[in-house]
Amino acid sequence: MKHILTKRNTIIIVALLTLVKAYLAATLQLHPDEAYYWLWSRRLDLGYYDHSPFIAYFIWLTTVFSQAEFWVRLSGIIVSVAISFLCWILAMQLFGEVAVAAGSVLLLNLYPLNFTGSIIMTPDIPSLFFWALAVYAFWQVVRTGEARYWYWTGLLFGLSLLSKYTAVLFAPCIFLFVVMTDERRWLKTVHPYLAFLIGMACFLPVVYWNYAHDWISFRFQFGHGLGGQTYSLGRVLEFFGGQALVASPFGWFFGMIATVAYLFSRDRKKLFICLMSLPVFAFFAFSSLKRIAGPNWPAFAYFTLSIATTKFFLDGLRLRRVLWAFSLASALALSLVVILHASFNFISLHRYSKDWAVADATNWFYGYRELGRYIIEKHPETRIIMTQSHQLSAEIIYYTRDRVFTTTDPKITRASQFNLWQATPELVGAPGLYVYADTDDPGPVREYFRGTGEPEKLSVMRAGFPLRSYKIIPCAGYLQSEHILVE
Repeated sequence: MKHILTKRNTIIIVALLTLVKAYLAATLQLHPDEAYYWLWSRRLDLGYYDHSPFIAYFIWLTTVFSQAEFWVRLSGIIVSVAISFLCWILAMQLFGEVAVAAGSVLLLNLYPLNFTGSIIMTPDIPSLFFWALAVYAFWQVVRTGEARYWYWTGLLFGLSLLSKYTAVLFAPCIFLFVVMTDERRWLKTVHPYLAFLIGMACFLPVVYWNYAHDWISFRFQFGHGLGGQTYSLGRVLEFFGGQALVASPFGWFFGMIATVAYLFSRDRKKLFICLMSLPVFAFFAFSSLKRIAGPNWPAFAYFTLSIATTKFFLDGLRLRRVLWAFSLASALALSLVVILHASFNFISLHRYSKDWAVADATNWFYGYRELGRYIIEKHPETRIIMTQSHQLSAEIIYYTRDRVFTTTDPKITRASQFNLWQATPELVGAPGLYVYADTDDPGPVREYFRGTGEPEKLSVMRAGFPLRSYKIIPCAGYLQSEHILVE
């Protein structure tokens, strides 16, 4: 097997995977979350209701000349190539084996979470990028013993916090490694503390933005991630099940075996890659006792998990190497099924079960362009649109190319960035539309407009199957309404 895992083969495979990702990025409609984050990139700020701001900056950088789907997603493709390169370098520095480096890069790229996640622009993209760089910088501290790398580590830690709040978990990962090895000598110096302060200084713009907005983002994320429900072991099992889907069942199971085994290793290189991933999974598993963690939340931990899994199983007897190959093959198979189905409706789920077809997660890549076209063609006079979803509002803005001011119903929709974007007084009295999913209630539309017309229905299809339907209510005379933040 090791003769197959070469640098040349790895470059060829990563290049082919990158071409596939580029095709998907150019052809699939924006996911609702992507449309929401794209909207942020049109209104750059120091922070946002839902997350740190770097996802908006990444999208802004690649959409200077075009707003097409490919350009919205381009930084995700660039990041996937960059972390592949970084994974190779780190694995070579750690273990000096081409086969381990090649296998780590391939596994990292083939995890369904990374394969599909690199073309869906979410905060996980910049978070993974800066997390990987921070891990690499910290390893230089350990490898060289040079204090200057502490400051690079602190800077990159801060940039990762500007990408996603949960990147704060990098600090305890480092602390655990330091106290469990002879690197604890650094605790007697000023360098780790100054590095931490640099990271916190990078994060100050987000703190200031929250201060200026009544701490809404911090309060939302704390409640979203940790609050609200009674303890349940069942949610922890759901979290594990979610990880088995995003990493493939065998990739996840074997990865956990490898990291737990390395937790007790006296080899500090193995302990290092363990502690850069295992504490992250442990934290989200524990937090799932109260509220189940999203499958993508520990995404950045897969950077070192791929190295740990590959090293552990390639070092073993033939059975271990076969199991590693099986985990790689299962990740590839699951990723291929997802992308083929997303692009070509590879599995006609509606032939087997209507419920399965409706629940199909790849449906989120379809139907919004048609809605935008309908609004432009049928209601060119519209100047304001209100929906019951921040994601639907963002999709309408994107696929009407921001021709119409679009907002959300503050009495129905959960609070979002839209609550901070008020309609201008010039829109008072303007004609508008109230748009909502056919399965939802119409909402208090008459509280926002002086008059309403007969509801229209638009059904969008995918391969002959009715994907979803929208109710569109023509309205006259917009009445200015205050957006009140909903806890």
